[in-house]
Amino acid sequence: MKRKLKPGQLLVASYGTVGLVGTLLLMLPWASTPEGPSTFLQAWFTAISALTVTGLTVVTTSTHWTLFGQTVILVLMQIGGLGLMVLTTLFLVILGLRVQLGHRVLIAQDRNHFNFTGILSLVRSVVFLTLAIEGVGAVLMALLMPGIWNDGFLRGLFFVVFHTVSAFNGAGFDLTGQSLEPFRYSPGLNLVFIVLILLGSLGYVVLQELLVQRQWQRPSLHSRLVLWVTGLITLFGSAFYFMTEYNQSMAALPLENKVVESLFQAVTRTAGFTTVPITNWSEPFLFLMILMMFVGASPGSVGGGIKTTTVGTIVLAVWAIARGKKEVVIWEREIASESVTKAFTVTVVALILVSVSTLLLMTVEKLPLMPVLFEVVSAMATVGLSMGVTQQLSPFGQVIIILLMFVGRIGVLSLVIFLAKQEYRRLRYMKEDILIG
Repeated sequence: MKRKLKPGQLLVASYGTVGLVGTLLLMLPWASTPEGPSTFLQAWFTAISALTVTGLTVVTTSTHWTLFGQTVILVLMQIGGLGLMVLTTLFLVILGLRVQLGHRVLIAQDRNHFNFTGILSLVRSVVFLTLAIEGVGAVLMALLMPGIWNDGFLRGLFFVVFHTVSAFNGAGFDLTGQSLEPFRYSPGLNLVFIVLILLGSLGYVVLQELLVQRQWQRPSLHSRLVLWVTGLITLFGSAFYFMTEYNQSMAALPLENKVVESLFQAVTRTAGFTTVPITNWSEPFLFLMILMMFVGASPGSVGGGIKTTTVGTIVLAVWAIARGKKEVVIWEREIASESVTKAFTVTVVALILVSVSTLLLMTVEKLPLMPVLFEVVSAMATVGLSMGVTQQLSPFGQVIIILLMFVGRIGVLSLVIFLAKQEYRRLRYMKEDILIG
């Protein structure tokens, strides 16, 4: 009897297949500049990093890959950002084919949607918002990026489109070889990147409510929680960087540049771009960045991490327990107990995953704690920031990072569902209390 794959397993298999196709394309001789094809591990690492919109690299994107290879990376970033199931549905609709119920369930799981009703409307909104925001971002970048037309119109256009897609999808891939360090003294351009990264990190449910349905007066509880948690993390991270780096790495900058750079460093926790080398950051901010990356973006967005709503729910649940309350209530709305359980489950699984991976890499690669922990969290949260560890890793270490990036893209909760076996039973056991704390 044939075993039917569950939606979560089919989702994993679909992304794995696309990642393999991207790997094979990057292994073609004309995809890379050195003589002969790239190694399987180089191509696989790059393909998964692009598909999971992470941005970690074992080779320099601007010099190792040809225009063809960079185009493959661009397409993989867009697929990873939009979501494989969304693109598949779009093609089915264009061809006039019916979208089956099982496929709608896959889309809902892929995009972390509440349910699978109104999926076609969601798909249209996702595609429209993505193309509209990226289009505006590309125009602004074309106007503000210095010297991009020196190599011709087509090359300059590709440069703009590549970085726009990379920014909105939180991928962090660049064609400069130095991330955004050449544009450090262009605050207007940095603000464009900041807005693109922030919009991409909010999630399509929030963007749809704010930009399409225009529910500014009464957004849903989900959207309000996302906006509050994102705003608080961004403001705290910006203020912390401003205070700790004011007379250090930002000493030579004028005040307005310091403000923009501080905001940029807090926002890049979901994207992986940098305007200064990470080695210039103070150790306290490095640790804060690990925490911010671990939180990550919001559900239904292009980013990874345990998600902003997860952290918000846990904080509210702990506050409710401390006051002796059984219900988690905010803004005159009660958060469902199932959501609270999922929040704690996702956080615990993510902590276990980060802890085991960090310990494993420290043991095998003989590297210190901070760089390894930074690398592991960056991979799991699909951020792409690195303290220079990525290219030092052995093949074993690179495979671990690949798996972390993959888990970060499909989501920790999807991993739990993928591994879990459904158990149906009518019997219930007697309850007994245990001591906690």
